[in-house]
Amino acid sequence: MPRSIIDPEFAKSQFIQFNQLKDIHFDKIVSNDDSSISQVSQQNENSQNGFELTYVQGKVTSIDETTAQYQLNESDQTATIHFDQVVLASGRDRKWPITPQAYNYRKFIEEMKEFLAHCGKHDIISVIGAGGVGLEVAADIKKLFPAKAVNLIHPHPNYPPEPLSIEFKNQIHQSLTKAGVNVITNTRVSHEEANGDLVTTTGETIKSRFNYWCNSHRNNTQILLDELQKKFVNHRNNLWVNDHLQLKNPQTNDTLPNFYAAGDLAELPVIKSAGWANFMGTLASTNVISSLFEDKVVQSLPQDLLSKNHMIVIAGDEDVISEINGEVVLNLPYYVDQYKSYCMEKVLSIYT
Repeated sequence: MPRSIIDPEFAKSQFIQFNQLKDIHFDKIVSNDDSSISQVSQQNENSQNGFELTYVQGKVTSIDETTAQYQLNESDQTATIHFDQVVLASGRDRKWPITPQAYNYRKFIEEMKEFLAHCGKHDIISVIGAGGVGLEVAADIKKLFPAKAVNLIHPHPNYPPEPLSIEFKNQIHQSLTKAGVNVITNTRVSHEEANGDLVTTTGETIKSRFNYWCNSHRNNTQILLDELQKKFVNHRNNLWVNDHLQLKNPQTNDTLPNFYAAGDLAELPVIKSAGWANFMGTLASTNVISSLFEDKVVQSLPQDLLSKNHMIVIAGDEDVISEINGEVVLNLPYYVDQYKSYCMEKVLSIYT
């Protein structure tokens, strides 16, 4: 997403529509959006295999062990789905437009163009927070607008905050500063003035005109009913899971064998990434299918992978910096090729 919010043409490659999917055919769509409905044949293509696949385009407002209440987009009416198995993969929200509001292709591209227009109007742009998202946003803005002053502000001496080597973090810092990003560390922003200037907790003022805050995110666990939150949501607002990704509290041993959590929500000792989310989604769905047809789960998290920290970021001038198995590499050719599309070509080769 970071590159998409300042490059609408690139964003077009990141939005996969229903009619692009190769092996996933929806028999039915429940939606208020005509453009989405038109992409689904709704001809019961899966009936010969003994099942029906329905896509509900809306938001879940509450969920418990066996039911989920939802609302369609742009509707206040609530409906209920009853289920035997469920995978909660609602992820985490960040500031718009990294978390877009759009629910179809046209609106998605409009939102990306809107943010780009905001950037284009101002000569001094500040990004607050140098996590993986913040540093990539700052790098992308500077790449697109080399004449603009771009600040990247972070409260700690090193970044990103993930448990990775100082060599990796220094390589990122060097790449950003070489590209012309003004990196300001050991600085915490107190508030933003009406004119865009940023006031630090020490009373200093950083001149700015347009600010993008990347200093926080929120896991979408609020849809869980109170009893489930008390049992399975921890102090980090993550969901306790076992090795099969089923909800399980390690302190009380409370378990919901029919309820899975995948992606950013799962409490696991890994650096959250799209790759991990894809892996967890595959694992959880495999266990759901085996539970339904074989009454057992068949896949577990690989313990050897859980003990290793990996990360790849796109820094200044599109440098691809990776740390894999403790080895830090700048612009490894394979990753440079993959991240031209942010691995989307690889994804499309599998699903479309």
